[in-house]
Amino acid sequence: MIYAAIPPAPPQFNETVILILHFLTNFFVIFAPIFILIVHMVILESTIIYSVKRQNRYIVLYGIVLFLAMLTLVLLGIRFDNPNNPIFGIDLTPTVGTVPQWGLIFVICIISIMSVFVIIPIIRTSLKIYVSFETKALKKKWLYYLIGSLGLILMFYFMLIDNLYLGDVFRTITLILGVSVIVWGYLMYYGIGFKLKQ
Repeated sequence: MIYAAIPPAPPQFNETVILILHFLTNFFVIFAPIFILIVHMVILESTIIYSVKRQNRYIVLYGIVLFLAMLTLVLLGIRFDNPNNPIFGIDLTPTVGTVPQWGLIFVICIISIMSVFVIIPIIRTSLKIYVSFETKALKKKWLYYLIGSLGLILMFYFMLIDNLYLGDVFRTITLILGVSVIVWGYLMYYGIGFKLKQ
């Protein structure tokens, strides 16, 4: 959020710059989990079966669908949304709160695309990998990784829903739960990054 210091009003140029930067920031944050799925697919099927070309096709397909959906909804929001109550897009200057507020359709669309293309396949492949391991040590390590992944996914959903601005109480709960990201990240690291061979 390097653009947080830019005032959203009065010049129209500032609002446009903020909208573009906000869009790009959220696009890349929502796009990033696809690479976790690609790692799972390579672990599960190897690079011979799941070739680099196939990996790239899936990444590009997800990126195009996500980008076009987000762009369409933001443009619909610019055209049709009530400035203080967004339905399709993003309100950069909400009357309540201090951060941009997302419209309900925008949030539902983003969560749906991300769930179908990334989150459900991540969970499915994680479980397949867990079942495929034969040694107890590897299963135990992967279980830590799986718990960490599920915790981060849950926090990701909380953060996306928080952009609807459901009130200060929900925002405070999300903020408090946000500290748990350290635990989930450590569990993921401990599961596959820390002395995996032992």
